[in-house]
Amino acid sequence: MGITLVTGAAGFIGSHLTEALAKSGKKVRALVQADSRHLDFVKGLGVELVYADLLDKDSLARAMEGVDEVYHLAAAVRPSGWFYSRNGLFKELDKVNHEGTLNLAAAARGKVKLFLYYSSIASAGVRPLMDETCDALPETEYGWSKFNGEKALLDLWKSEKFPVKVVRPGSVFGPRHLSMGLLFKFFRFSFFPFFGPGNNSVPFTYVENLVDATRLVAEKAPFGEVYFVTEDPVSMRAFFSGLAAAAGMRVGAFYVPVWMLYPGFLLKEAVERLFFMRFFPLRMDVRLDSIRVASHDWICSNAKIKALGWAPRVPLQEALARTGRWYVENGLA
Repeated sequence: MGITLVTGAAGFIGSHLTEALAKSGKKVRALVQADSRHLDFVKGLGVELVYADLLDKDSLARAMEGVDEVYHLAAAVRPSGWFYSRNGLFKELDKVNHEGTLNLAAAARGKVKLFLYYSSIASAGVRPLMDETCDALPETEYGWSKFNGEKALLDLWKSEKFPVKVVRPGSVFGPRHLSMGLLFKFFRFSFFPFFGPGNNSVPFTYVENLVDATRLVAEKAPFGEVYFVTEDPVSMRAFFSGLAAAAGMRVGAFYVPVWMLYPGFLLKEAVERLFFMRFFPLRMDVRLDSIRVASHDWICSNAKIKALGWAPRVPLQEALARTGRWYVENGLA
């Protein structure tokens, strides 16, 4: 039996995928870094660990020894600092998500029968309704970096039949998503900072359902194909109200009118232009476009992945209940 390599194995999604693959009987090698968030959990799965870096070609060559399947999740997602030059954040993210992905593909070339790449809905852009045939129109540095990685791999498929398949997960939630802990700090005050009334739809995906879809794509999808993996549309207010209720909290009816946000965001962007820099408070991408993204519909069709045979195994209310319960049990809510 060949080895299945999972990059980003000790991240939020990666830890769930690694667990599922190990339980299925696969011989899993987990590519991790020493500061990975769920490293102790992954160690407890009994899988092989390898410490490597996407920008270190020698470490990737060692990690790839004996591997015949790759699930590539490792990525740079958020700013690592608060201040950047105008193009600084893009260069930082693209170096990992594009160049690093090509480094991994080079190490895998001629050795693997499957290279499954985790892209993102951010690589497609934000629109009221999209499917996989829509032209990609990324709007963020992260989105562009993931699109560049995705395109580079698909170009390899076209030119030399590199065995790539691509999934674009929605906004993934579930147990072990430590970054979601901030939400529960708002929930304690019966508040969530909606931009507008919160009636807009956003493409959420429960992590266990995403893992099911990933394994389905790996087993049945043709090479060179891209799949959105999102559940049926749900409003921002319904989602976050359900998540709060699962933790024994509530979200009030208060929201921030969109018009009140524009002056502050305009001032921030004017200052950034003046000093040729970008500011990311709390390492978050907050700008005028953020208001539109957070207050308008963003719907990615899941018809293609459903046609492959996927259906969410865990219904939304049960997924919210499991997530809220995990945060409560781990003292994060």
